[in-house]
Amino acid sequence: MMQISHVLFRTDDLNRAVQKLTDAGFNVEYGAHPSKAYNAFIWFEEGVFIEIFKIPAIPLPFRWIMRVFGYSPVLERMKGWHESPGWCDWSLETRQKDLKYYRLLLEYLDIGCKAFKSRRKDVRGKKLSWRLAVPDDTHFPFLMSAYSVNPRPKKITHPNGIKSIKMIKVGKESLDTVLLDALLEDKEALMLMEGCEGLQTVEFLHSDIKIEDILI
Repeated sequence: MMQISHVLFRTDDLNRAVQKLTDAGFNVEYGAHPSKAYNAFIWFEEGVFIEIFKIPAIPLPFRWIMRVFGYSPVLERMKGWHESPGWCDWSLETRQKDLKYYRLLLEYLDIGCKAFKSRRKDVRGKKLSWRLAVPDDTHFPFLMSAYSVNPRPKKITHPNGIKSIKMIKVGKESLDTVLLDALLEDKEALMLMEGCEGLQTVEFLHSDIKIEDILI
């Protein structure tokens, strides 16, 4: 079974977003050296974490090559991210370091997806790798394996006192809730909302702070 991994918030200016979040009392970690990073993370000691990111520019010839090699689900998802800054996606994660079982399950259910390996060096130069499975259905969260090396800090303190995410709110419209029920082990941190689509917002434990109020 899987658990909610993380939520994604798109910004047009990563450095500005990191500064504003830092000013708001969050401990924010760039995904790589700040001069090269396209993303940053708000970690918590347990539970759902947050990725703030700027969409990397992909030249047209490379996008064509991606489609040839079956990455259309990734490109279509990125197209949705471009619509507006803010909360744009979420992910489910397995504790295993591969997604073989889930790939076979999706194949058995005749649900198309693109599976591939991803990697990066974190801000300390640590090499990380993980597996991704991106469904054709852009309304469904993407799947990821556990990292090869766990990047989550064992101890982290946010000056604003926030310790964890209490709940993520996701639109129920167009969401394959049958598949979600089959994959997601614990739904305590998930609230499905009628009349809307996609990730709507995130609520922190014992705090009314909203990331969208800080960054938008």
